[in-house]
Amino acid sequence: MLLQFSVENFRSFKERTVLSLEGSSDKNLPNNVVEFDKGKILKVAVVFGANAAGKSNLFLALTAAIITVKRSDSRQVGEPLFSIVPYLFDNKSANKPTSFEFVFVAEGKKYVYGYSATNKKICTEYLYVYNSSRPTTIFERDESAEEKYTFTNQGLKAKLKPLTERNTENKLFLATATAWNAEETKIPMMWIANSINTYDSNYENALNITGDMFENDTDNSLRRFTNNILKEADINICDYEFESRDVPLEGIPSIILPKQQGTVPEILGKEYKITAKHIIEDEKGNKTIFPLGMQLESLGTQKLFFMSPIIKKAFETGETVFIDEFDKSIHPMLVCYLVGLFNNPEVNMKNAQLIISTHAMSLLNLNDLRRDQIYFVEKDQKTGVSELYSLDEFSPRTREDVRKAYLLGRYGSVPDLGMGDGLWD
Repeated sequence: MLLQFSVENFRSFKERTVLSLEGSSDKNLPNNVVEFDKGKILKVAVVFGANAAGKSNLFLALTAAIITVKRSDSRQVGEPLFSIVPYLFDNKSANKPTSFEFVFVAEGKKYVYGYSATNKKICTEYLYVYNSSRPTTIFERDESAEEKYTFTNQGLKAKLKPLTERNTENKLFLATATAWNAEETKIPMMWIANSINTYDSNYENALNITGDMFENDTDNSLRRFTNNILKEADINICDYEFESRDVPLEGIPSIILPKQQGTVPEILGKEYKITAKHIIEDEKGNKTIFPLGMQLESLGTQKLFFMSPIIKKAFETGETVFIDEFDKSIHPMLVCYLVGLFNNPEVNMKNAQLIISTHAMSLLNLNDLRRDQIYFVEKDQKTGVSELYSLDEFSPRTREDVRKAYLLGRYGSVPDLGMGDGLWD
């Protein structure tokens, strides 16, 4: 589970910014937290803010941090780190490294992993593990130091030092060491690679990930889950058909195989056809099932359909999921329902986490979310710098109407709208 993610000098986040899922001492809504090591971990965090305040930049920061780790081992020597984009509105920051840090729990232990990088190279990197109440250093890396890699003890040094020779300045040692079977780095590497994922609001992008899930649903468990989600959303789809076919990438010539096998195109992708089945009842009460292509459904229906495998997988694996613009094309009551599933221990038995950016005012209430689960992003329009902060910093009363207070600007993070007087100047 994710305890904390921090970023510094990335897009509009110039200063160190921390998204914490460590629960406060608040005793309200105990189902919304998981007990761990005398503390609490939040299952859900929601991020509010005006348009262009920086909500999506927080999503992009987490995405960049994960992608840089996942793709590290396949990166060629000298290949740029394209995901790294610093704050560009002053020359000093534009030339400084971007920094990311994860604090998380994996296989019962707490880890801290972080690195700083430009778009050309990794500058610093470190990994700590809590075997007790105090952290133990697995490795530290500083490309500017005379001794670039340091280790806690001679045992770790003997195991990991030889692997540093296989690393390059644009690769992360966490990934390189794991690729060479270092047990000390395997658990944190696998957690970042498999247990935390980000998704944007475009269902077309989700299909690239969820298509295989639909196709490999041999036990129909995903079918049942998806149909139930659509039913709970009051959408009259009773079932669906999912078909796929292999397609070659345009512009790539066919591969000529041995003569007896003939000539076949290189398989580089898949094309999907999805048909929703609607139950329609006439004036006599007769029911008929009508098929309708998914592309003809509403955007909200499409989003729910393609989001279902992501949610189901999270509940099965206990992963941490960040979805940008979660409420896009989805009714506010349904947004609350979906968020509530993650806070429900009877549904979310593996303690999956959901982090979303949203404008859904229906979530701004203290009956469903704790104060420490609600975040705001605000941007200084003079400097272009975004700031992230929690509702918990304001300590509103449990019965306070936080939605009304937010719309009144009490917590900031709302647009400062003009009256239209200058439209015709």
